[in-house]
Amino acid sequence: MNDSGFACLALLEDKVCQLYELMVEKADTTEASLLLDVILQESRKHRELLTHMSKAFEDYSAPSASDCGEQLGQLFTQGLSLLCSIKDEVLNGTSVTQVAHELVDFEKSVSEEYVTAAYARIGAISESNSTVKKILEDIAEDERGHVELLKLVVDMAAKKDS
Repeated sequence: MNDSGFACLALLEDKVCQLYELMVEKADTTEASLLLDVILQESRKHRELLTHMSKAFEDYSAPSASDCGEQLGQLFTQGLSLLCSIKDEVLNGTSVTQVAHELVDFEKSVSEEYVTAAYARIGAISESNSTVKKILEDIAEDERGHVELLKLVVDMAAKKDS
């Protein structure tokens, strides 16, 4: 398989979108649903940008999860596993607020991974192309913002329960 780092990141963002679609639907309050929808919309944007970059800079093909695990390592395999686990929790009735708390750590690690592992894996392109580097930095910044939105969801629920 050819190098497909951007396509693998797009695949991971697709799983993120699937989770947040479910969370928006199952949110306990309108406010939580709105905050989660912001994350969903930004994740969709990330998926589209990464797919576009894959088509522009890679021999694009839809990679398998195992291929992506080999290419991106822990960023992909742990992220995918956690996303699937959390999605199952929501489907089995765990509250969105409860899983939002779990997602805080995931979103923190994803933002760090975009600026470390993603750069290393896609380093030749991101280092020589300032546009790609800027896009990856913007995605990482959005991911940090997702942490703050998730914390708001958790904090709102805590205030409601007290």
